[in-house]
Amino acid sequence: MFAVSSMSSFTLPYLVGVATVDVTPAVGTKLAGFATRTADSTGVYLPLRAIVTAITDRETNRTVIIVSIEWLGFYDHTDDVRSRIHASTGVPERNILLCGTHTHYGPPMRKHVDADCRTGIDEPFLRATFGRIAATAHQAMAQRAPAALRSSVGWCGLAYSRRKPDGNGGVLWMPTLDAPHDHTVPILRCEDETGRLRHVIFGYTAHTSAAGQKLEFGGDYAGFAMVELEQSLGCTTAFLQGCAGDQKPYLPDPEQPGFPAYSIPEVHAMGRQLADAVLREIHQGRWHNVTGALTVQSRKLTLHTTLLTREGYAAWLDSDNEFFARWAREHVDLLDSGRRPTTAVSFELQAVRFGQSLVMVALAGEMSAEYGLRAVKELGRDFTQVWPLAYANEIVGYVPSDRQLPEGGYEVLANMQYIGKPGPYEPGTEEQIFKAVREMLTV
Repeated sequence: MFAVSSMSSFTLPYLVGVATVDVTPAVGTKLAGFATRTADSTGVYLPLRAIVTAITDRETNRTVIIVSIEWLGFYDHTDDVRSRIHASTGVPERNILLCGTHTHYGPPMRKHVDADCRTGIDEPFLRATFGRIAATAHQAMAQRAPAALRSSVGWCGLAYSRRKPDGNGGVLWMPTLDAPHDHTVPILRCEDETGRLRHVIFGYTAHTSAAGQKLEFGGDYAGFAMVELEQSLGCTTAFLQGCAGDQKPYLPDPEQPGFPAYSIPEVHAMGRQLADAVLREIHQGRWHNVTGALTVQSRKLTLHTTLLTREGYAAWLDSDNEFFARWAREHVDLLDSGRRPTTAVSFELQAVRFGQSLVMVALAGEMSAEYGLRAVKELGRDFTQVWPLAYANEIVGYVPSDRQLPEGGYEVLANMQYIGKPGPYEPGTEEQIFKAVREMLTV
């Protein structure tokens, strides 16, 4: 559908196009991100956007489309959105990467959690927005121009683990650096033939939920970071969330040992802190050229959750939490009727490779930070830079590391209760995922 010049360039090996669309819902509709927050929205503290980046390898004419949306993510709408983008651009669906910044101040869209705790998911708004995203992808393709890519990794100390060891083998929901955490800031810069900066993609690993249960739409610290960078650099930006399932932003305060609900000015300051980390790297970092053939690989796995005993479910029947009590009733009823709850979970892996210079590994879950740390350590032997992404494509919920399973806590069990899964993931799930990643990247 889109013609690409046959001319090859060693200095500008790619074509890059970027387009942006507003995806802010109407004030007065619901918000997603906190199951207990069911009131209507009252305003917008920062407009929400979807940023579409189209990158084409000039040598092979192969294209990847990366969509970063300031919502929780795409979840069970992934196939629909990919199909629409394919119809609009001709890019194969397997070459489309859909990412959510995971802001907790966007619209509800998950058929299970959001539909159950909030009446009135705005389906017409979702369908119309997906159509606009597809049109924006078409625009990004049409705007492609020759570009050079360079990448680097910065540092920002904003993220803290929210799984503080309690000293008894469990965890507390408290900020800590005594559990695995990730302070890296991966960055990809796009430059035109004059060396001018045209586009910056950057990432971080912390939940975009710092503002607490606000009733206003906005992109949290990541949204403010993009605004700050665009004002400072004069180019477009996009944010890709890392393996932040057990990470939150925190401003150290001896009088506030927990995670407070930060004010919007405080969240803006967090965004400025992350933007400053990117700017430091832009001006002072050690950058390497991104070169090599662009390829996109994907694989679907079937993960499995554990199955509790009838007594294990029945212990939750009288829970004050409506979700937990319903989860218990449903599973007790299944077992009493002689049926076995479904333990299989479909999980997508996707990798965007630029030769051996850069690989983005996209995982379809709220992955614990240990997944990102392990990916960089293990795959760094084969690639100059490894960029782990989570919250990609059809997000399955939290996926803890094997180390975390005996600790319990929200990411291990409570999340599974919210989304109706029978129990925690089976031990060995982490190794199953990494075995598949290694196999995928050696094909």
